[in-house]
Amino acid sequence: MRTSGKALLRFTALGLISFLSITAATSAQNAEQVAEKALAATVYLEMADRDGNPLGFGSGFLVGPSQIATNFHVIAGAAKGTTQLAGKPAIYAIEGITATDEQNDLAILKIAAFEGEPLPLGDSDPVEIGETIYVVGNPKGLEGSFSDDTISNIHEEGAKKRFQMTGLIHPGSSGGPVLNGNGEVIGISLITLEDGQNRNFAIPSNYLKELLAQSGRSTPLSRGKQSISAETYLRWGYAKYRRDQYQAAIDDYDAVISLKPDFADAYYFRGTVKRSLGQYKEAIEDYDTAIDLKNDFAFAYYFRGTIRSDLGEHFIAIQDYNKVIDANPDYAFAYLRRGIANYLLDRNWAAKKDWNTALELAEQTGNKRLKTQTEKLLKRVD
Repeated sequence: MRTSGKALLRFTALGLISFLSITAATSAQNAEQVAEKALAATVYLEMADRDGNPLGFGSGFLVGPSQIATNFHVIAGAAKGTTQLAGKPAIYAIEGITATDEQNDLAILKIAAFEGEPLPLGDSDPVEIGETIYVVGNPKGLEGSFSDDTISNIHEEGAKKRFQMTGLIHPGSSGGPVLNGNGEVIGISLITLEDGQNRNFAIPSNYLKELLAQSGRSTPLSRGKQSISAETYLRWGYAKYRRDQYQAAIDDYDAVISLKPDFADAYYFRGTVKRSLGQYKEAIEDYDTAIDLKNDFAFAYYFRGTIRSDLGEHFIAIQDYNKVIDANPDYAFAYLRRGIANYLLDRNWAAKKDWNTALELAEQTGNKRLKTQTEKLLKRVD
């Protein structure tokens, strides 16, 4: 029996829809399976000094019998530590360290009486830009985080290779696994702070494979504070700030500055904490220092301008926003804030121009919230 062209087309279309539905369901099921296994092997780590004072915290994951992989900066300087699975009440003591690679920010820990299924390590060499990945963490020891992401860039500097990711890593998730669609670990999460921004990377899993091959008997967690780098204190401070532990964050930034007095980012981040505390004069002083050390520090200009505008110093705030736009012409929020300052100075024409630019940039980037906010402001000058 002959099949008409229309009937064949209908059959083909229905078959395609059915295939796509099955594929989507299978894909979703795979993601759920990856999440279930990954979260069951991902832990929260909390480290302390000899006196029990908290130092750093982060995530890690099972790579062998009672063995946890994490970032080296998470355990740097610690004399003791504990680990905990998401949603589980049991807390396990860290017995010691079996291997470290400070250059690649990796460490392998021995955990007392800890049982679980280790995550398989995949080959990180074939990873490509645009590849879909899954990022897992256990930032607070209460609940695990699982999200899909994309490899946006691959950086190679000397002997080091890093995968840059599109999304943001939750503070405390640094050290967690990054997996491919097969549920294999192809990277270890790493938060990097530079120019006032949080950039998210993954350390390739092949570095971890090499470290595991060197793993031996555990040595005690008894490193002195002299082993803690300025960059580690900076990461600790950022994570504590994001958990609203403001004074603890300031203490960490003070430690950074005592080690590296010319570290512009330390002054910037400390200024940001002080701004959150309402210590505006002290915050401006820190932003001043950050700008003196790094003249094109766009975010330091932006937040200094924001404080000045909030204090009614609109003329001088506009000078800061001008500097932001010089350094980063596509930063929409600088146009938005400069427009507000111009509007409050009765410069409606300048405010309208700034807000139109902010709106255009919001539309280009798909920032719906900024678009809505800017449209409301524009109605004031129409």
